[in-house]
Amino acid sequence: MTATKRIAVNLLFLVPGDVGGSEEYAVRTLRAFARHGSRDIQPVLFLQGSLLQAHPDLCDEFEVLASRGDGRNRIRRIASESTWLAPRTAGFDAVHHVGGRIPMRSSRPVVVTVHDLQPFDHPEHFSLVKEGFLSWSVPRSLRRADVVVTVSDAVGEQVVRHFGVDPGRVVTVSSGVDRVADRLVEPSSPPVVIYPAVSHPHKNHGLLIEAFSRIADLHPEARLVLTGGPGRSEGAVVLAIEGSGLGDRIERTGRIPDADYVRRLACSSLLAFPSLYEGFGIPVLEAMAAGVPVVVASGTPADDVAGGAGWSVDGDDVSGWAE
Repeated sequence: MTATKRIAVNLLFLVPGDVGGSEEYAVRTLRAFARHGSRDIQPVLFLQGSLLQAHPDLCDEFEVLASRGDGRNRIRRIASESTWLAPRTAGFDAVHHVGGRIPMRSSRPVVVTVHDLQPFDHPEHFSLVKEGFLSWSVPRSLRRADVVVTVSDAVGEQVVRHFGVDPGRVVTVSSGVDRVADRLVEPSSPPVVIYPAVSHPHKNHGLLIEAFSRIADLHPEARLVLTGGPGRSEGAVVLAIEGSGLGDRIERTGRIPDADYVRRLACSSLLAFPSLYEGFGIPVLEAMAAGVPVVVASGTPADDVAGGAGWSVDGDDVSGWAE
């Protein structure tokens, strides 16, 4: 009989609503493991209490240890990985750090998941302190990891090319979605374009708002729905909407429950995904599974996800997006 392997899963980085697609990736992967994973592997989740509040079903499927606090104090959260977390994971068969880096103290064998390399490709999107910290901690983590998990082949290739990581240590584990009927419901009338994204600079909200404003007179009943919480470009997004004069036709929902998003997506006429930088692009996969047409920024991993099943337009081409 095979002995059960206990794997510590570090999710302390995951503050609900703050980490974008990384949250969806982690939660979806865990739910999939609960349904289909090996019984010889027992994940034990180490996380913030706020994550349990956002996703209470995790406690039904896994052994869970929650730290105190909500994780919003970044310095305290990082310190807790080497103080609160480290001694509690010492007896495990392996430790998996899902947040892109390995803490100063960690047991071995050790696995790290890399969602993207944005701090290196677009350091201007980060504060000097955060960019400096990640520039030091990520390469160190990649050197220490016994296994590096990436969310797409594109990210895996970057890890090998930029940091010299042995390709034999790199494994791609992409996200998935439950298979949905070709079209659960008819698209809404009037037509709706939906874009789910936190308002970070690389998400490119400004282009989509400008493109929508160009076709607004031609399609007077069309609406643009922007889901997702505020990010580093929130002020610019607000100004772009105000400047468009279409505030009554551009709806901002903020972060909404999964069930509400699935319903809105299924009723949409189109999912627009102009993000200039992604590790993967889960919303594109969700839309395709729901039978909703997609248009994505060309040359991105999200474009690879669409795989020719949608339209791709240059991420700087406002006219192309309007068309």
